[in-house]
Amino acid sequence: PCYIINIEGIDKMIYDLQKASFLKRVSAFLLDLILLVILITGFAWGVSSALNFAENSNELDTIISGYEEQFDLNFSISYDEYDAMTEEQKAYFNECYDKVVKDERYTQLTNMIFYSLLTIVSLSFFLSHLVLEFIVPLLFKNGQTIGKKIFSIAVMRIDGVKVNPTIMFVRTILGKYTIELMIPTIILLMMRFGVGSIVTLGVVILIALFEIILVIATKTNSFIHDVISSTVVVDLQSQMIFDSVEAKKEYQLRIHSEEAKNSKYF
Repeated sequence: PCYIINIEGIDKMIYDLQKASFLKRVSAFLLDLILLVILITGFAWGVSSALNFAENSNELDTIISGYEEQFDLNFSISYDEYDAMTEEQKAYFNECYDKVVKDERYTQLTNMIFYSLLTIVSLSFFLSHLVLEFIVPLLFKNGQTIGKKIFSIAVMRIDGVKVNPTIMFVRTILGKYTIELMIPTIILLMMRFGVGSIVTLGVVILIALFEIILVIATKTNSFIHDVISSTVVVDLQSQMIFDSVEAKKEYQLRIHSEEAKNSKYF
């Protein structure tokens, strides 16, 4: 808690950790998420237009539709539908599908779409996080996003000192963007295109479980991005945040000195 003592008629606050409440953190997160999705959508549209993603996708669909009409098959079937086929039907399906994947233009477009999609996702996510989770907090000070600003919560180092650009870069780009977002996203995209495996899916599950364990087990209820950057989300209305370690030590020494000087009154 934060205690207030009165020394020679002047109220002084003794520093201690004032964690932001769960309700405030969730509320700020939801607002930031809405803004993030809007920005991601805008960046994704711009990048996809530059890469001619829609045109390539339409051409690929046209090629697949042509083969489906030629072989009187639907290649977009589920695993259950495939398993329900007779052995003769499976053999015919596989034979026809082999002809499709051997089509040079089909292979070229499939690769182009995969790497284009990866570029669109990674760039739109990166630019959105760079703006809303890095640049904006540096402008607002105390690591505040728009959501955190509205709900009066902030980010500080676990030792009570203000965050700096380096710490915010580690927290946002390395923690939120790379570990928590892009690694799972890339793995899921790989599995969507048949590149991943059950092992890679296990990595996504492990990251999710690790996040849950950290929130429950850590004293500060922190996620991965806070742990690797040594930061904590606090209630700005009651939390003292110092400009530097020296400023914190100076404040603590002054408080202890005044307490000792006035100890006869307690």
